[in-house]
Amino acid sequence: MEVLDYHKLRIFKAVADLKSFSKAAHMLFLSQPTVTLQIKKIENYLGMTLFRRHKSNLELTEEGKVLYQFASKIIEDYMNMEENLKNVKKTSVLYIGCSSTIGDYLLPKIITKFLSENPEVSIKIFIGNSKEVEDGVLSKIFNIGLVEDNIISNKLDVSEFYEDEIILIASKNNSISEYLKTQNELKNYKFIFRELGSGTRNIVEQSLKIKITPSMEVSSSKAIAKIVQNSDYLAFVSKLVAEDLINDGYLKKIEVDDLKITRKFSIITQKNIRLSSVENRFYRFLKNINQR
Repeated sequence: MEVLDYHKLRIFKAVADLKSFSKAAHMLFLSQPTVTLQIKKIENYLGMTLFRRHKSNLELTEEGKVLYQFASKIIEDYMNMEENLKNVKKTSVLYIGCSSTIGDYLLPKIITKFLSENPEVSIKIFIGNSKEVEDGVLSKIFNIGLVEDNIISNKLDVSEFYEDEIILIASKNNSISEYLKTQNELKNYKFIFRELGSGTRNIVEQSLKIKITPSMEVSSSKAIAKIVQNSDYLAFVSKLVAEDLINDGYLKKIEVDDLKITRKFSIITQKNIRLSSVENRFYRFLKNINQR
């Protein structure tokens, strides 16, 4: 017999918050058919339709809105219960979301250090772009997000924890000079950019005085660096992404006289959220990372 359990309610709330079956599946590490099936099971169990399906997104029905209110409270109570039980058992699970550059290049070093001091903690990590991480925090799929974008929201607390530099890279075999006098010289070259919604792309486009239309868009900074290494394309990437390839002689850094791009990586949480004990420990760990 079907029951309306925590697992189904969590899926329902994620779909409602993100207005998308596919986005909810991505955040919850589930397949889209699984998410669709669970929503259908809830609707069959209750005998009512919970979502209106539009071409571009989903909208809660009046019945769906009522269920959402109760589901939110049930999920919060369940998480509080789970946290208290874990405190008794002395084990903890930390689920965090982070944008791709942080997740691929900075977080592994941070997690290694954190686990050496907190060996009882199990960690689950979602990696996406900054917009996806923001959505995950707002929908409480995870309570801590690490982003490289400049997030402005009256629903979020934003706290900086790391300074990064965005650099212009080219293949070591590219004939481009390692020093350019003006940004206008960049118009003579082909560029790869990250996808729309990427924190790296946002800060680059805000910093440039000229408009560059990329010849290629790629959603992975690591892949961009590899393509640049083997082509005549240029790209802007985090120094974290390129420094090993530069040191090993595969890439070179291009200096532009009137262009220097730095940014702050930030921790985002919902305003007034009550973080669990392990989330608070990880938050404080991040804030002190430069002192370790």
